[in-house]
Amino acid sequence: MTKSFGEVLDKYRGIGPGFDFLRIGLAFSIVLTHSFLLTRNDAFIRGSVFWFTEYALVPMFFALSGFLIAGSAQRLSLRNFLINRGLRIVPALAVDIVVCSLIIGPIITVVYHADYFTDPRFFKYFLNIVGWIHYELPGVFQDNPSQRVNGALWTVPWEIFCYIIMSFLMVTAIVKTRYKLLAVTAAYIVLGLIVQKMPYLFPGSIKPIARFLFMSRGSQLITAFMMGIVAFQFKAVIPHSRWLFAAACLVCIVAIVTLDSRAVESVINRPLVITSLVYITVFIGLSEVPIPAFFRKGDYSYGVYLYHDPFLQIWISSFPTVFLYPKYGALALYLVGLPSALAVAVLSWHFIEKPILGLRKKFSFIAQVRGVEDGNQAGRGSNVRPVAIKS
Repeated sequence: MTKSFGEVLDKYRGIGPGFDFLRIGLAFSIVLTHSFLLTRNDAFIRGSVFWFTEYALVPMFFALSGFLIAGSAQRLSLRNFLINRGLRIVPALAVDIVVCSLIIGPIITVVYHADYFTDPRFFKYFLNIVGWIHYELPGVFQDNPSQRVNGALWTVPWEIFCYIIMSFLMVTAIVKTRYKLLAVTAAYIVLGLIVQKMPYLFPGSIKPIARFLFMSRGSQLITAFMMGIVAFQFKAVIPHSRWLFAAACLVCIVAIVTLDSRAVESVINRPLVITSLVYITVFIGLSEVPIPAFFRKGDYSYGVYLYHDPFLQIWISSFPTVFLYPKYGALALYLVGLPSALAVAVLSWHFIEKPILGLRKKFSFIAQVRGVEDGNQAGRGSNVRPVAIKS
């Protein structure tokens, strides 16, 4: 008999065994995609079946986040929930911004240091810590195809927006009422459809805002996040079925061959395709998927995602003739860029993120479980299972 998502979660004490594999797999896949996008291979990615990586990978992260934090949003006060989120996200983000601006930037820049440290772009770069995104530092990566120091930061304000939405759902208690939650999620999608198909209903000054909130690539992340929350709330009735998983994969395959990169900013496909991606995400997360022992020592996925872009850019800046060679240069960049990002992510986890995790035990169910596991594993002398990204 097929078990529900909820029954599988209960079996594993509320922590799906496949989320370990899922988040590191998604992070590594994003690094591969960015290796191509940063080396003048945009046309190859967006003009082939690989366009779907831009459509699917980050939304799957947001669906994963929505599913995992939905439980803590019901158990915690709003204050503790926000403290929990801040302690998980901000420390590593702040270190990334400081390292890029105070170490990488001065080494890489082609301008005089006196000009570098007095340029407004230098000071504005620190606003990334609070979600006000600025991509450039003076004279840094000036000769690269992209001058963005860390393009991956584009998701930060959308993540903050998702937490604002969750705060609203908590204050109104909608997060605890699954049909109201489903109605709010459906309303968001319907509004997006109206914005896309009937833009004439909106005044001229409102149209850009409406398109940004309901049709942009970032709005796709909101849809995935909210659907992840819905999946958690309906976990008792959603079956953990291989047949449904296969059907969801089939939907994605059909989307890959019938749509193109413009689908990222189109709402019409989202009710079916994003729903399928959410199901795939949660199904894998609740499945037993083997993972190398190395990745059981810590949650390195957040660090890989956060730090990889600057290191890819450093490699491109240092050896442009190698890494800007069409297609093959991107593969070579991935082979050296991924280990670089992973090495920094390991340091970030053990010296920044994990120590901060100790402060979260008052606020986080997963952190509490991790603390128990740390003690048990230490007694047995074996490795510790990582927790979910940004959870």
